[in-house]
Amino acid sequence: MERPADDLVVAAMSRRQAEVATLDYRRALKHLDSQGRPQSEVARVLGVSQPALSQSLKAARKVVEVAPGFSGAGPYEICQRYSLGQLTREQLIEELVRWEYAPIPEPEWLEDIVPSPGPGSWREVQKAHREGLIDDGTYDEVADRKYPQAS
Repeated sequence: MERPADDLVVAAMSRRQAEVATLDYRRALKHLDSQGRPQSEVARVLGVSQPALSQSLKAARKVVEVAPGFSGAGPYEICQRYSLGQLTREQLIEELVRWEYAPIPEPEWLEDIVPSPGPGSWREVQKAHREGLIDDGTYDEVADRKYPQAS
């Protein structure tokens, strides 16, 4: 008899799939909205009410577009897509090495709180590594290729 899949692993993978699917859905809604498609038509085709679509469009308008030439809007999303099998390891590494990371602000005094660097910083790669979206070898290879002087 086969052992059932670990529920925690299944839940984590399902959550990643839902997050990426939500991004894709919202971007598609945003594009439909920018094309001037009537909300009544879009709502009918999607099988939702017009007020529900209107609420979804509010959230969709806030979603950051995929960066040109990349698979996601930032390094974390690129790692999410890799973890779901949407990118090869080679594609992942190439995109993460090519990404222009936002600088992490330096505090003026030791007592100062370091502000969040915002989207697109190396911290997104660190977060993806911490959460198991990328393994140690992949993280190290990207870091070594992106920042060879630090090695």
